[in-house]
Amino acid sequence: MLKLTVLGSGGIFPDPQRGGPAYLISGQDHHLLLDAGPGALRSLIKTGVSPDDLDGVCITHQHTDHTSELLLLLDLERCRIRKKPLWFAGTSIIDELFDFHRDWGREQPYELPFVLKRLLLPGTGNIGPFAIEGVRVPHTKNSIGLRISIDDHTVVYPGDCGPGKEVIELARDADLLILECTMPSGSPSPTHLTPEDAADIALQSGAKQVVLSHFPPTADVAGAVTICRKVGVEVAAAQDGAEYVV
Repeated sequence: MLKLTVLGSGGIFPDPQRGGPAYLISGQDHHLLLDAGPGALRSLIKTGVSPDDLDGVCITHQHTDHTSELLLLLDLERCRIRKKPLWFAGTSIIDELFDFHRDWGREQPYELPFVLKRLLLPGTGNIGPFAIEGVRVPHTKNSIGLRISIDDHTVVYPGDCGPGKEVIELARDADLLILECTMPSGSPSPTHLTPEDAADIALQSGAKQVVLSHFPPTADVAGAVTICRKVGVEVAAAQDGAEYVV
Protein backbone atom coordinates (compact mmCIF):
# COMPACT_ATOMS: atom_id res chain seq x y z
CA MET A 1 0.00 0.00 0.00
CA LEU A 2 1.07 3.55 -0.75
CA LYS A 3 -0.54 6.65 0.71
CA LEU A 4 -0.20 10.11 -0.77
CA THR A 5 -0.92 13.13 1.43
CA VAL A 6 -1.17 16.51 -0.27
CA LEU A 7 0.85 18.97 1.82
CA GLY A 8 0.65 21.82 -0.67
CA SER A 9 -1.46 22.03 -3.84
CA GLY A 10 -0.59 25.56 -4.94
CA GLY A 11 2.26 27.12 -6.88
CA ILE A 12 4.46 30.17 -6.60
CA PHE A 13 1.68 32.69 -5.93
CA PRO A 14 0.68 33.07 -2.25
CA ASP A 15 -2.72 31.51 -1.65
CA PRO A 16 -4.58 31.44 1.68
CA GLN A 17 -6.08 28.06 0.75
CA ARG A 18 -3.03 26.29 -0.68
CA GLY A 19 0.57 25.80 0.34
CA GLY A 20 3.44 25.52 -2.09
CA PRO A 21 4.08 22.22 -3.90
CA ALA A 22 4.76 19.39 -1.44
CA TYR A 23 3.53 15.81 -1.06
CA LEU A 24 4.11 13.03 1.45
CA ILE A 25 4.40 9.43 0.25
CA SER A 26 4.04 6.78 2.97
CA GLY A 27 4.36 3.02 2.86
CA GLN A 28 5.51 0.24 5.21
CA ASP A 29 6.11 2.84 7.98
CA HIS A 30 8.51 4.78 5.77
CA HIS A 31 8.06 8.29 4.41
CA LEU A 32 9.28 10.41 1.49
CA LEU A 33 8.78 14.14 1.01
CA LEU A 34 8.23 15.12 -2.63
CA ASP A 35 9.24 18.76 -3.09
CA ALA A 36 9.41 21.24 -0.24
CA GLY A 37 7.45 24.35 -1.13
CA PRO A 38 6.30 27.09 1.26
CA GLY A 39 4.44 25.62 4.24
CA ALA A 40 5.62 22.05 3.64
CA LEU A 41 6.96 21.42 7.16
CA ARG A 42 3.93 22.93 8.89
CA SER A 43 1.65 20.75 6.80
CA LEU A 44 3.87 17.73 7.41
CA ILE A 45 3.56 17.82 11.18
CA LYS A 46 -0.22 18.14 10.85
CA THR A 47 -0.18 14.61 9.42
CA GLY A 48 1.49 13.25 12.55
CA VAL A 49 4.73 12.61 10.67
CA SER A 50 7.77 14.38 12.12
CA PRO A 51 10.66 15.60 9.96
CA ASP A 52 12.70 13.08 11.98
CA ASP A 53 10.54 10.31 10.48
CA LEU A 54 11.43 11.17 6.88
CA ASP A 55 13.60 8.67 5.06
CA GLY A 56 14.30 11.09 2.26
CA VAL A 57 13.40 14.11 0.16
CA CYS A 58 12.89 14.09 -3.61
CA ILE A 59 13.16 17.42 -5.44
CA THR A 60 11.82 17.69 -8.98
CA HIS A 61 13.62 20.94 -9.91
CA GLN A 62 15.29 24.00 -8.45
CA HIS A 63 12.50 26.61 -8.58
CA THR A 64 11.94 28.18 -5.17
CA ASP A 65 8.25 27.30 -4.96
CA HIS A 66 9.44 23.67 -4.87
CA THR A 67 12.57 24.07 -2.73
CA SER A 68 12.00 26.96 -0.31
CA GLU A 69 11.81 24.75 2.80
CA LEU A 70 14.55 22.30 1.82
CA LEU A 71 17.28 24.26 3.62
CA LEU A 72 14.92 24.87 6.53
CA LEU A 73 14.54 21.10 6.84
CA LEU A 74 18.33 20.63 6.90
CA ASP A 75 18.73 23.34 9.55
CA LEU A 76 15.92 21.86 11.62
CA GLU A 77 17.41 18.36 11.55
CA ARG A 78 20.86 19.77 12.30
CA CYS A 79 19.52 21.64 15.35
CA ARG A 80 17.62 18.55 16.53
CA ILE A 81 20.84 16.52 16.13
CA ARG A 82 19.26 13.98 13.84
CA LYS A 83 21.13 10.69 13.93
CA LYS A 84 19.72 8.53 11.14
CA PRO A 85 20.74 9.25 7.53
CA LEU A 86 18.57 11.43 5.32
CA TRP A 87 18.38 10.65 1.63
CA PHE A 88 18.17 13.35 -1.00
CA ALA A 89 17.07 12.46 -4.53
CA GLY A 90 17.41 14.98 -7.34
CA THR A 91 19.77 16.42 -9.92
CA SER A 92 23.26 17.65 -9.11
CA ILE A 93 22.20 21.31 -9.34
CA ILE A 94 20.74 21.12 -5.82
CA ASP A 95 24.24 20.40 -4.51
CA GLU A 96 25.07 24.02 -5.40
CA LEU A 97 22.34 25.13 -3.01
CA PHE A 98 23.69 22.86 -0.25
CA ASP A 99 27.23 24.15 -0.76
CA PHE A 100 26.08 27.77 -0.65
CA HIS A 101 24.08 27.25 2.52
CA ARG A 102 26.94 25.44 4.26
CA ASP A 103 29.13 28.55 3.90
CA TRP A 104 26.59 31.38 3.97
CA GLY A 105 27.38 33.91 6.71
CA ARG A 106 29.57 31.47 8.64
CA GLU A 107 33.20 31.72 9.69
CA GLN A 108 33.57 28.10 8.70
CA PRO A 109 31.26 25.61 6.98
CA TYR A 110 28.94 23.66 9.26
CA GLU A 111 28.93 19.89 9.49
CA LEU A 112 25.69 17.95 9.61
CA PRO A 113 25.35 15.51 12.54
CA PHE A 114 23.79 12.98 10.20
CA VAL A 115 24.77 11.45 6.88
CA LEU A 116 23.15 13.10 3.85
CA LYS A 117 22.91 10.34 1.27
CA ARG A 118 22.41 11.07 -2.42
CA LEU A 119 20.38 9.45 -5.16
CA LEU A 120 21.36 11.24 -8.33
CA LEU A 121 18.58 11.64 -10.89
CA PRO A 122 17.79 10.99 -13.72
CA GLY A 123 18.24 7.33 -12.96
CA THR A 124 16.89 4.67 -10.64
CA GLY A 125 17.51 3.62 -7.06
CA ASN A 126 15.94 2.78 -3.73
CA ILE A 127 15.26 4.73 -0.56
CA GLY A 128 14.09 2.30 2.08
CA PRO A 129 11.28 0.23 0.55
CA PHE A 130 10.62 2.81 -2.19
CA ALA A 131 11.83 2.09 -5.72
CA ILE A 132 12.43 5.44 -7.43
CA GLU A 133 12.79 6.27 -11.10
CA GLY A 134 13.57 9.79 -12.24
CA VAL A 135 13.37 10.97 -15.85
CA ARG A 136 13.76 14.36 -17.46
CA VAL A 137 10.53 16.20 -18.23
CA PRO A 138 9.89 19.39 -20.23
CA HIS A 139 10.09 22.33 -17.83
CA THR A 140 13.67 23.40 -17.02
CA LYS A 141 16.81 21.62 -18.20
CA ASN A 142 17.12 20.15 -14.68
CA SER A 143 13.49 19.08 -14.18
CA ILE A 144 12.86 15.50 -13.12
CA GLY A 145 9.62 13.54 -13.05
CA LEU A 146 9.30 10.84 -10.39
CA ARG A 147 7.89 7.32 -10.44
CA ILE A 148 7.75 5.77 -6.97
CA SER A 149 6.75 2.19 -6.24
CA ILE A 150 6.39 -0.33 -3.45
CA ASP A 151 5.73 -3.85 -4.72
CA ASP A 152 3.07 -3.38 -7.42
CA HIS A 153 1.77 0.00 -6.17
CA THR A 154 2.95 3.06 -8.10
CA VAL A 155 2.59 6.83 -7.72
CA VAL A 156 3.84 9.16 -10.46
CA TYR A 157 4.64 12.82 -9.87
CA PRO A 158 6.12 14.63 -12.88
CA GLY A 159 6.41 17.90 -10.94
CA ASP A 160 6.11 20.99 -13.11
CA CYS A 161 6.06 19.94 -16.75
CA GLY A 162 4.83 20.72 -20.17
CA PRO A 163 3.14 18.15 -22.40
CA GLY A 164 5.43 15.49 -23.83
CA LYS A 165 5.88 11.81 -24.54
CA GLU A 166 8.32 11.62 -21.60
CA VAL A 167 5.48 12.42 -19.20
CA ILE A 168 3.14 9.91 -20.81
CA GLU A 169 5.70 7.11 -20.61
CA LEU A 170 6.63 7.98 -17.03
CA ALA A 171 2.93 7.78 -16.06
CA ARG A 172 2.23 4.55 -17.95
CA ASP A 173 -0.35 2.46 -16.00
CA ALA A 174 0.34 4.33 -12.74
CA ASP A 175 -2.03 3.63 -9.85
CA LEU A 176 -2.00 7.34 -8.99
CA LEU A 177 -0.87 10.23 -11.19
CA ILE A 178 -0.39 13.73 -9.80
CA LEU A 179 -0.49 16.29 -12.61
CA GLU A 180 0.09 20.00 -12.38
CA CYS A 181 -2.64 22.17 -13.93
CA THR A 182 -1.09 25.63 -13.93
CA MET A 183 -2.39 27.03 -17.21
CA PRO A 184 -6.00 27.96 -17.96
CA SER A 185 -7.95 26.17 -20.65
CA GLY A 186 -6.94 27.22 -24.16
CA SER A 187 -3.57 28.71 -23.09
CA PRO A 188 -1.00 26.05 -23.98
CA SER A 189 2.58 26.29 -22.76
CA PRO A 190 5.69 24.18 -23.42
CA THR A 191 6.53 24.19 -19.70
CA HIS A 192 3.16 23.86 -17.91
CA LEU A 193 -0.09 21.97 -18.44
CA THR A 194 -3.60 23.08 -19.35
CA PRO A 195 -6.60 20.94 -18.36
CA GLU A 196 -6.67 19.64 -21.94
CA ASP A 197 -3.00 18.61 -21.67
CA ALA A 198 -3.64 16.86 -18.37
CA ALA A 199 -6.60 14.95 -19.83
CA ASP A 200 -4.52 13.85 -22.82
CA ILE A 201 -1.67 12.59 -20.63
CA ALA A 202 -4.11 10.73 -18.39
CA LEU A 203 -5.84 9.06 -21.34
CA GLN A 204 -2.66 8.07 -23.17
CA SER A 205 -0.85 6.82 -20.06
CA GLY A 206 -3.68 4.66 -18.74
CA ALA A 207 -3.24 5.97 -15.21
CA LYS A 208 -5.89 4.60 -12.86
CA GLN A 209 -6.36 7.65 -10.60
CA VAL A 210 -5.53 11.24 -11.53
CA VAL A 211 -5.17 14.20 -9.18
CA LEU A 212 -4.80 17.75 -10.54
CA SER A 213 -2.66 20.13 -8.51
CA HIS A 214 -0.32 23.17 -8.61
CA PHE A 215 -3.23 25.57 -8.99
CA PRO A 216 -2.69 29.37 -9.00
CA PRO A 217 -5.16 31.40 -6.91
CA THR A 218 -7.01 32.44 -10.08
CA ALA A 219 -7.48 28.89 -11.36
CA ASP A 220 -10.89 27.66 -12.47
CA VAL A 221 -10.50 24.40 -10.58
CA ALA A 222 -14.03 23.15 -11.17
CA GLY A 223 -13.71 23.99 -14.85
CA ALA A 224 -10.46 22.02 -15.13
CA VAL A 225 -12.10 18.98 -13.57
CA THR A 226 -15.09 19.28 -15.92
CA ILE A 227 -12.87 19.46 -19.01
CA CYS A 228 -11.11 16.25 -18.00
CA ARG A 229 -14.32 14.41 -17.18
CA LYS A 230 -15.91 15.36 -20.51
CA VAL A 231 -13.31 13.24 -22.31
CA GLY A 232 -13.68 10.33 -19.93
CA VAL A 233 -10.93 11.07 -17.40
CA GLU A 234 -12.11 10.76 -13.82
CA VAL A 235 -10.00 13.22 -11.87
CA ALA A 236 -9.92 14.85 -8.45
CA ALA A 237 -8.72 18.35 -7.66
CA ALA A 238 -6.07 18.33 -4.93
CA GLN A 239 -6.74 20.10 -1.65
CA ASP A 240 -4.19 20.56 1.09
CA GLY A 241 -4.54 17.71 3.55
CA ALA A 242 -6.26 15.33 1.12
CA GLU A 243 -5.18 11.68 1.22
CA TYR A 244 -5.17 9.06 -1.53
CA VAL A 245 -4.40 5.36 -1.01
CA VAL A 246 -3.34 2.88 -3.69
